Amino acid sequence: MFVQLTKEFLGNPIGRQIHVADDHGRLLVQQGVAQAVDGDPLAPIVNRSVEQMTQRMTQSLDGVLNQALTKFQDAQAQSRRTAIPALFGAGADSAAGQGYNPKHCFGDWLVHVLKHDDSYLEKEYYTTKAALAESSGITGGYIVPPEFAQQLTSTAAEETFIRARAFVQPMASATLQFPYLDVTTVQASGISPFFGGVVLNWTEEAQTRTETEPQFKMLELKAHELSGYAVSSNILLQDASFGLEKFLYTIFGKAIGWYEEFAFLQGNGVGKPLGMLNAPASLSITRNTGGTFLYADAAKMISRLLPSSQKRAIWVMHPYVIEKAVQLADSSGRLVWVPNIGGAQEKVPGYLFNLPIFVSEKVPALGTKGDVMLLDPSLYVIGDRLQIEVAASEHVNFLKNQMTWRVTERIDGQPWLDKPITLQDAASTVSPFVVLN
Repeated sequence: MFVQLTKEFLGNPIGRQIHVADDHGRLLVQQGVAQAVDGDPLAPIVNRSVEQMTQRMTQSLDGVLNQALTKFQDAQAQSRRTAIPALFGAGADSAAGQGYNPKHCFGDWLVHVLKHDDSYLEKEYYTTKAALAESSGITGGYIVPPEFAQQLTSTAAEETFIRARAFVQPMASATLQFPYLDVTTVQASGISPFFGGVVLNWTEEAQTRTETEPQFKMLELKAHELSGYAVSSNILLQDASFGLEKFLYTIFGKAIGWYEEFAFLQGNGVGKPLGMLNAPASLSITRNTGGTFLYADAAKMISRLLPSSQKRAIWVMHPYVIEKAVQLADSSGRLVWVPNIGGAQEKVPGYLFNLPIFVSEKVPALGTKGDVMLLDPSLYVIGDRLQIEVAASEHVNFLKNQMTWRVTERIDGQPWLDKPITLQDAASTVSPFVVLN
């Protein structure tokens, strides 16, 4: 319970609010040392902190975008010699390898995609037209040149936290198979599962050694299509290809990152990646009390985490879980996140059991399975087809004087394991993907 001191107590001045065990609090009130505080004074502080954090993030993002646009405008106003390095970087050169070329940018490439100028694109960017796939007025697409595709992928990676920590495997074709050590087949008691069934025996001199071989399983990745579109004003297109470039880099990069990560977290594997939440390898922990997140839940989840993942794992929580997380208390009622005396001084979201916490809307709501997940993304495999396609149409939003741009990528994602790992005691199970149910 929270009490407000009416006398000095353990070095705390009069008027300070402190959190103590209920029986201690009642004793302090009876002795006239403190008075009870109605309600929960911590919740408004937490809510205010989260609101301030969100506001600062929004202001920071606005500042970065405005700064980038300002630099672009300033650079365009300079002379050709100084503007080109400012726009493209000191080491940028043309596709032909003949020095700086201001025409070679994503905006210029998009404009000529719109014009279906195959000869120009093949000459300047060494690209080829993709297979025609006309529907709803969308014209045939073009494969994005590697330098632009890398920048789009980099923008997507900056907006996410799974891709940067996952095992990313390039795919040269629509499917990819590769073997991995079988660590999920249950072994007999006293035999470690982590060596794929290899068994070593204590053998006396001149005794016959027992043959043993590791067992493998096969992981198959299939490139699934992720596509979407953005609408831009024809005025923007007419004014400057550089403006179009910034707009579409931002929209496509952020959108690709968001939908990729949503699938990596909770995709069902049907026409899309299989997310860690729905994977057969995940371990589901029943929460102590419905609709909330308690210290006992966190302790049980960490106990079921694969031991080798304890240095790499991350917590992923729904935003509403943070209110519960910062008030985690042990069995004696002592807060385990923020200091017991002194208020909310720790960073939000911060760490839990020294593992970083990521707050994301890409997980289910508070009180449902997956609102809290403890994950090791290094054991999640992302298959990259390494091709992004862009197509354009002026017909979809013709009456609005707008251009429609479609972006398509092909990707897959799967956990490296097909089920939880049973330890050498032949009973205990652990996993790199632990979810609260």
